[in-house]
Amino acid sequence: MTEPTTPEPALPPDQQEKLRELTTQSWNLELVISGAALFAMLQLPDLLDQFFDYIRYNFMSQTAGFYTIFPSLAYSMMKVTCYVLFLAFLTNFVMRALWVGLVGLLAVYPTGVHYDRIPFTTPYAQKKMADEFGSLDRYILRLDQRCNIVFAVAFLFVISLVLMASAYLFILVVHSVLRPLLSAEAWQYVKMGGGLLTGLFILIGFLLSIPQVRAHPAGVIAHYRFRALNRFFYWGMHKPFAFITNTFYSHLPYKKIIWAIGVMIVVFMALILVEFTADLSRMDRRVSTLNRRHLYTARVDSLYLEPTAYDNQRAEADYIDAAAIQADVIREPYIRLFIAYPKALDTLLTRLSAQPDWSDTLPRTERYRLFADWSSQQINRLMRISVNDSLYTRPDLLFTKRGPREQRGWQTVLIPGNLKIGKNNLRVAIQPDSLAKAEELVTIPFWYVPED
Repeated sequence: MTEPTTPEPALPPDQQEKLRELTTQSWNLELVISGAALFAMLQLPDLLDQFFDYIRYNFMSQTAGFYTIFPSLAYSMMKVTCYVLFLAFLTNFVMRALWVGLVGLLAVYPTGVHYDRIPFTTPYAQKKMADEFGSLDRYILRLDQRCNIVFAVAFLFVISLVLMASAYLFILVVHSVLRPLLSAEAWQYVKMGGGLLTGLFILIGFLLSIPQVRAHPAGVIAHYRFRALNRFFYWGMHKPFAFITNTFYSHLPYKKIIWAIGVMIVVFMALILVEFTADLSRMDRRVSTLNRRHLYTARVDSLYLEPTAYDNQRAEADYIDAAAIQADVIREPYIRLFIAYPKALDTLLTRLSAQPDWSDTLPRTERYRLFADWSSQQINRLMRISVNDSLYTRPDLLFTKRGPREQRGWQTVLIPGNLKIGKNNLRVAIQPDSLAKAEELVTIPFWYVPED
């Protein structure tokens, strides 16, 4: 049996009066907070776009399958939460502004609405309006209560957004720190262990939520301790979240709570699905889920023109996915090639070329010079660049940064002697030695039309 909890003593009369004064004067703070939140919500989706473009380029360009879907799904959930937050704060702002107007109107006409004095109506209509609308002061009170409820629900979404963003950042940091340090086999064991722990956590939560388990004395204690363990996932926001939700739970009927939660989940999931599909199409131009064609493919590089692969077609602020040349139609007898260097590619290069250990007695500038020479030799050894059937074994790649985002990568100028008038193909691959299988990064088709 659990010990009965001792309720906290009630507030003294002077503090209760002070609390009532604060609640009656909170409307002006609500208007300020709602206005600031509306402005912030308008800015946040663009910031999320920039942040996830950076994440996708640096950490997802060499991944496939579920590991590309999870960041996109988290991104869509955050954007949908921003939209819902915007609507919630906008609703509260409009309702509170209406409330302020009605309070001012009541100050001018303290007696409120006199339905028997309304012109152009019959006595029957006047009676019906009186029964339907009621007094002005009661309507103002109900409107104030609804404003407070909408404001509290909006902050539930704020806390949810912060929790989702924190959880995603934690997973991202763990992935970016551990993945380069572990081999492919060790990383597979880490993923399996993480999946087992997550599944075990969900299974325990499901078992402890069964009424028969919670009715047992040991089950009561285990259920409470499991819920106490969940507080660590709230990042210090457990108390405000619990106060808001528990206030609703303790005043609303059980069926109404279930109905409200069900409607919110259905609407929220529908919005996430729509946003997820739209975000996939925005982030990957080759995805055409909602606009398919019978004779169309964008999955093979040599059969698809990627706009970001050509400097004359790419927007200045766009990332280069894998590599880029100056144009889709080249008039010059040379090719200016840029190869992108995201963090995901760094994981592969770290595995293919182990950094040598230089003496600690060397000066720092000398170690910097040795590392620069060694890294240049390694990347020129690993990169395999070919134009049509000609292979460049020593492409003379130089490190550079491009664009307003200072995208890191390598650049070189190729002067091929086998360009043919018309369509050509440039391929970029990584091959540690002549016996290993080359890992192709990209194939860029282009047309050579020499100047007269």
